[in-house]
Amino acid sequence: MKKTYIVSGGTGFVGNNVVRELSQSGADVRTLVRSKEKADAALKGVNAGIFFGDVRDRDAVEKLFDGLENSEVTFIHTASSVLIGGNKKQYRAMDDINYNGAKNIIEACLKHKARLLYVSSVHAITEPPKRGLTTEIENFDPKSVVGKYAKSKARASALVMDAIKTRGLDAVLVHPSGITGPYDYSDTHLTQMVIDYMEKRIPAAVNGGYDFVDVRDVVSGVIKAAEKGKTGDRFLLSNKYYSVKEMLAMLHEITGGKKIKLTLPMWLAYFSLPFLSAYFKLRGKRPLYTAYSLYTLKSNSNFSHEKASRELGYAPRGLRESLVDTVKFINENNLALTQGK
Repeated sequence: MKKTYIVSGGTGFVGNNVVRELSQSGADVRTLVRSKEKADAALKGVNAGIFFGDVRDRDAVEKLFDGLENSEVTFIHTASSVLIGGNKKQYRAMDDINYNGAKNIIEACLKHKARLLYVSSVHAITEPPKRGLTTEIENFDPKSVVGKYAKSKARASALVMDAIKTRGLDAVLVHPSGITGPYDYSDTHLTQMVIDYMEKRIPAAVNGGYDFVDVRDVVSGVIKAAEKGKTGDRFLLSNKYYSVKEMLAMLHEITGGKKIKLTLPMWLAYFSLPFLSAYFKLRGKRPLYTAYSLYTLKSNSNFSHEKASRELGYAPRGLRESLVDTVKFINENNLALTQGK
């Protein structure tokens, strides 16, 4: 039987890398995207069937299955809205995409007897007390996680698990940590941080850090989980903790840019938020630091990818390699005005 992969969010950071990896392996791939402009950039030269639509549109999701009646279908759901600072209208749209989009895809997978690989997030997992080790969980509780994005992903993860337990959905969940690396056509938060450094807009580091993982390692984990994971499996796709100060020091070495010597204590960073927001707004830029991003940098990022390594052969690379390739991607696509000089 012919095997086909369907990927939602094909122009997103994870999505375009999944589509690229699958197509390069010779797999039959279809992807759902919202923007032709983004598709022309993110999927240029990629051999995949491109469908235009929104995961919130049931008809658009249904069309992805046209002509696949005799195929074995794996649906990799990467489409997601990540908002770390916004207004009520923007947060409602984020929740709509993350929750109702997942709901539509669950229904389609049940109808067409397709396997679902749902890309969740470590933010959907309740933090263990006393900065304990975070491992895979089975029950997701939106009330026990912090931030609207985390709550939306927890709700969607709970929806997937409920469909597995009560409706026979064949699905696997993965939980990436903070994703970085090349081929980011969506200007995600960590890519923005690299660009801000290269454009000399970061005067100081913040006394915090997180678990940062390369998008290519996440994609490898996603595909292996889709192929090897058992129904109901969950896998953390993390790496290790790096401080913001370490990241900026690596960028200094890689680009030859300014060495950031000042590190702000977290209380001062919170105090500076209104001024930083006003500064970036005047310049038409998205602020690098928000209340939620600062919370993340001081939260428990003690994640274990032991299960993914043991069962999937998952082996994340070091952050320096990710940053080298990110800088190369930014330069090749003229995303930074100063090109790191």
